Amino acid sequence: MLQKESLGSLIGERIKACREGKGMKRPELARLIDVDPNTLYRYEIGSIGIKDAIKHKIAQALEVSVAYLMGDGENSLRSPALLEPEPVVPPQLYLPVLDQEACAGDGFSWDSVEAEVKEWMPWPISESGGPTGPRKPYFVRVEGESMIGANIDDGCLILVNPNLEVRSGDIAYVKWNDRCSVKGIIFYKDGRVELRPANNNFRSIWIEKDEIEYLEILGRVVRWLNMGVPKSIF
Repeated sequence: MLQKESLGSLIGERIKACREGKGMKRPELARLIDVDPNTLYRYEIGSIGIKDAIKHKIAQALEVSVAYLMGDGENSLRSPALLEPEPVVPPQLYLPVLDQEACAGDGFSWDSVEAEVKEWMPWPISESGGPTGPRKPYFVRVEGESMIGANIDDGCLILVNPNLEVRSGDIAYVKWNDRCSVKGIIFYKDGRVELRPANNNFRSIWIEKDEIEYLEILGRVVRWLNMGVPKSIF
């Protein structure tokens, strides 16, 4: 248990630290607690005791708890001078994780999969790549290795924003021949479209001008998230 002298010194040190942390001069605090600045100085150096009523005034003025001034390790009033500020959470929205796999290899049959939402994931609006309406962005889990050169690995989630214009050179989530896949997309002046992988072991898919009507661009891929679980090294 702290001796009276050491307790007085500790209280004084904490008063001074809190006051200086708030950028408050000694006369200012003395005025707030209605004591002479010299008396406050003696409080801070621990040469005189402090009445309980004055302790409460000091704690209120410094936005700390009396318990903290008395030596408790935690400041129950969460003084901004002593504690790190609480993190600011950016505005978020819940996005669906579709119950289907976007295959970055050969694709999969769109019609054979029921696109029912089984889970939702919170996501910062500012990280959605652009407008979040009128169609809601969504996550799809990738299967395959054709896009590993773009850091889109097998098993990761991609964020697809259907509200964004897809331009030549973008990575898009597309439906072609009733199959969905993630590919780089290139539009040529002669009307052809190339769906290009990011892996030299895979070939591009070429869509001729008279077949464009069968290509459905579902949205631009704006983010990828590696949702894998680390493997044991033992």
